[in-house]
Amino acid sequence: MKKIAIFGTHGSAKTTLVYKLAAFYKMGNKNVTVIHEAARQSPFPINLDVVYQTTLFVVTSQIKKELQAEAEGFEISISDRTPSDAFIYLNHLKRDNSFTRSLEIFCLEWMKKYDVLIYLEPSEGFLIKEDGIRAVGIEYQNKIRDDFRVLLKEIRKNKNINFIEANAAQLFDEEESQILMNKINRSLYVQSREVNLV
Repeated sequence: MKKIAIFGTHGSAKTTLVYKLAAFYKMGNKNVTVIHEAARQSPFPINLDVVYQTTLFVVTSQIKKELQAEAEGFEISISDRTPSDAFIYLNHLKRDNSFTRSLEIFCLEWMKKYDVLIYLEPSEGFLIKEDGIRAVGIEYQNKIRDDFRVLLKEIRKNKNINFIEANAAQLFDEEESQILMNKINRSLYVQSREVNLV
């Protein structure tokens, strides 16, 4: 199974890209599944109230969904976030402990399992609409975005991770969006030396 994952701060159009990619591959007759953001199903507090149990729930749920997709025989899975995303929110509030420290190292290794990893940068002056789930404070949003940029720097150093950087604004321009879809598709198959492009 080919694995695509998208990461970045909340409000960076990750879910929009997930659905665009799913449509792109379904039109190419690929058997695709979408793995939704696990935090929205968390029975523990999220955002500014996050606790270490939240992180454990989110990480294990994400990995379980990815393994389930593989077991069910999908050709491609597209994940809205990676397990490592959860640590950005936890570490921002300095609620670290031995469980999460060990798990964070594992999740950074897990990033290598994605055939393509996509970082989405929010558009300049991005604002998040209140949806009853996501935190909308500007200071909090900017801090989380900056923490994702730190994670991105670490990923750039790792030669074993195939990743693409994009901007949310690209997704709302038809021509730019198509260019990005094609770039992701080439990266997905060229990386494994397969000539099976949609």
